[in-house]
Amino acid sequence: MLKDYRFAILITFISTMIFYFSPSLSENFKAKSSLQQSFVEAIVTDVVSNELAPDLRVPSILTGKQVFNAEILEGPETGKIVEIQNPLSRQHNVLVEQGDVFIMMIRITGREKVYWAYNHKRSTAIYWMGFSFVLLLLSFGKKEGFHSIVSLYFTAALIIGVLIPSIFAGFNPVPITIILMGIKIVVNFILVSGYNRKSFCAMGGTLLGVIAAGIMAQVFGEFAHLSGIYLDKGEDVIYISNQVLQVRWLMFVAIMISALGAVMDVAISIASAYNELRITDPKLSPTQLMRASMNIGRDIMGTMTNTLILAFAGSSLTTIMMVWGLDMPLTQFINTPVIALAIIHALAGSVGIVLTIPLTAWLARYMLSPSSVMPKEAVATATDSTAADVITNAINIEPTTALNPANEN
Repeated sequence: MLKDYRFAILITFISTMIFYFSPSLSENFKAKSSLQQSFVEAIVTDVVSNELAPDLRVPSILTGKQVFNAEILEGPETGKIVEIQNPLSRQHNVLVEQGDVFIMMIRITGREKVYWAYNHKRSTAIYWMGFSFVLLLLSFGKKEGFHSIVSLYFTAALIIGVLIPSIFAGFNPVPITIILMGIKIVVNFILVSGYNRKSFCAMGGTLLGVIAAGIMAQVFGEFAHLSGIYLDKGEDVIYISNQVLQVRWLMFVAIMISALGAVMDVAISIASAYNELRITDPKLSPTQLMRASMNIGRDIMGTMTNTLILAFAGSSLTTIMMVWGLDMPLTQFINTPVIALAIIHALAGSVGIVLTIPLTAWLARYMLSPSSVMPKEAVATATDSTAADVITNAINIEPTTALNPANEN
């Protein structure tokens, strides 16, 4: 049984090593902060005073000022009780009660230490949700669910442990992203679909599709006088690096990462459809199989393009609300950098999905043709045919009639 999980265990080990060594190898790429601060968990021992009132615009939020005492639960000052002045606004609204655990920021300014209610402790909810997600995957997916978790872990290792440090090191992110996403695609399809020509076909279609999406985003982004600096926090990252970042190419990176999941779904669907049709009816020519796969792809295309566009719309919901509330003219709306960037990203990702369909079908025509079938697949097909003959003979039915009902006159 362990043999079936060898590749997944290897990928898990590699991912863990990336997470382990990456911080020490990339430490010099980060700007050193002049602030002396730390973040620790603390618990509210008692509330001294509450001067709170419902916000006029958002009555469900209480604003004002709160004073309370808290005990530090970790770090060098563990056990120390401090008094905290806690102003509450719409954006910073860490309203606490006695017994609540929260995240405290301790900042040293000159000779004085400042204790601040930085945030609610949200990690517990996130960990429980993550545990529920993993449990559901393993319960319903079993081996495939475990492979999906390993694939997600490997993706996180590549992005957090390799891609982001490489960008901060000043390298051109385009070739690095293509290489890393190529590795991710290969590993993902081997884990999910196995080591076979169908997976190879889906790998090629996915890589070509996401590269096409990235090129579309970069080309039309520059045509619209946009660059990675207009991405969320795009300007801020410039000031936290010791190297000159190649921000111009971050649009390419962002769209490749965001479109990868949807493009992989489309590619494996087309490759699987082509392969199943080929096995079901060996008389179909490569041209007929390609056309049939394209017809299936057209049905997939409508839902997957909606998936990407709705995802971008959801992430820009408050911006769209602002536009509607301000009754912004179309000319002003569509030329706003944030809106233009979101539209180009959504359209570029959709273009990647659309192009993945014919590209994967074209690859399948050559990679999944009868002459290119791997020996194992040929043996499996022959075994299936033999089994079918045995079954039909056992029930005294002519094999040709059973397998080809259309031949009956």
